[in-house]
Amino acid sequence: RFMETNISRSSIIRIFEVLNTFRPTFRSIAQALTDIDLLLVEEGFERLLLDYDNVFNSFGVPACLWRRTGEIYKANREFADLVGVPLSYFHEGRVCIYELMSETSTVNYWEKYGEIAFDATQKAVLTTCVLQTAASIRSMVHTNSAAKRIAPSSGSGSGFGRRPAAAAAHSDQPSPSQPSNPVRCCFSFTLRRDKYKIPLAIAGNFMPIQQ
Repeated sequence: RFMETNISRSSIIRIFEVLNTFRPTFRSIAQALTDIDLLLVEEGFERLLLDYDNVFNSFGVPACLWRRTGEIYKANREFADLVGVPLSYFHEGRVCIYELMSETSTVNYWEKYGEIAFDATQKAVLTTCVLQTAASIRSMVHTNSAAKRIAPSSGSGSGFGRRPAAAAAHSDQPSPSQPSNPVRCCFSFTLRRDKYKIPLAIAGNFMPIQQ
């Protein structure tokens, strides 16, 4: 759905070509897994998230971790500040990595990912990207911030108490009608695989390039 409304037809074709290169391998492995196997894989993913708590908290470089399908499940504050989205949105897959990249960078990411996804001898890529938050994400942040600003304070009987601190923190978010400023970055990502050699998660680091 995202590609249908945000990606050109030529780029969609390039992305599908990448997916088709490893889809047969992925399907053959996935079909052999039992429900217990899948449960253990998911437990491994949850443990991985805990491992990255300390890494991201002590890491000064913008970074985030997402599933192989793109949903971001962890990020540090430096990354949230870089893309202009509150840190609270980077949990439970609310935002996808491709929703934070330009079209060209999205295609480049999938092509680089496809080259190493099922090559056990490789696990990391160093490239560049342009971070640019999609209008749908900016609209979601803007709508939620507006709702919090007008919500009555629970601590005031008259309903005219101070506005919530969270609303104040988000009030500086740009309007979704305003284009997001592109940020060119050096971009590296590392694949973390499960015991079946299937990519389980991807950890990415972003270093802004000073213009």
